[in-house]
Amino acid sequence: MRAKQAVPARARQARALKVHRIDGVRHWRKSIDQYIWLLLRAGVPATQISDAIHRSLKKHRKVVALVMPSPEVLEYPRILTHWQTQPEYLNDQGRVRSLRRAGLGATFENLVRHALPGTDATDVLRVLSQLGLVEVSPAGRIKMLSRAFLPQGQQPEQFLAYSLSTLEGILDTCQLNLLDGDSKKCIGRLQRLALAERFHMSCLPAFHEFLNKKAAAFPAETDAWLKEHEIKTPGGRNQHVGYVGVGIHGFAARQF
Repeated sequence: MRAKQAVPARARQARALKVHRIDGVRHWRKSIDQYIWLLLRAGVPATQISDAIHRSLKKHRKVVALVMPSPEVLEYPRILTHWQTQPEYLNDQGRVRSLRRAGLGATFENLVRHALPGTDATDVLRVLSQLGLVEVSPAGRIKMLSRAFLPQGQQPEQFLAYSLSTLEGILDTCQLNLLDGDSKKCIGRLQRLALAERFHMSCLPAFHEFLNKKAAAFPAETDAWLKEHEIKTPGGRNQHVGYVGVGIHGFAARQF
């Protein structure tokens, strides 16, 4: 009979992080379950839901699957946040500095190590370069091209991964708001929708520029605050060890 091997504490923590990390691709069963619960709660008959699911599967049977980025890659925006909020990576005017790749002090490898411990800086540089968010100069210095994690060019895998994770977060929030029967204990779960029924579409480019500029500051400041309050070491039974953060990855408007 083979004896069971003890799992190191660090490995157990890493496994717990992967289980609880928001990742719409891997938690799709939970998201479908929550959406069906919401529909049933709204009075939609179960037979209609079942028929609709069957029709959708038949309709989309030829959809080509994409290769999704890992949950770890989806956390790379934290590196851009750390870069623009920590003093050692800013110049005298408070602007982000270009960084040497390795060495002592404010280097890209140290940035990655401080923002996401245990992450491969080479892979981070590869992904951020592919997304058009950083570039390496002929002299070997790494420069930030975008202050917000808004992938440039055609990156359907990234957009799909963030879309699914966003839907997971929305469904979680909606269900919790409906299940929380004690309003005095409600911690204020954010659930907002902005509508403009009389918006002139000629203003859309200006709106995108305005919104992206404003949106970049909010997640950066919020993510920095949350990171300061992370639990760095295992604690009591009610503590949760893991990364926290917030991100706004893109906006779109649709004309009806």
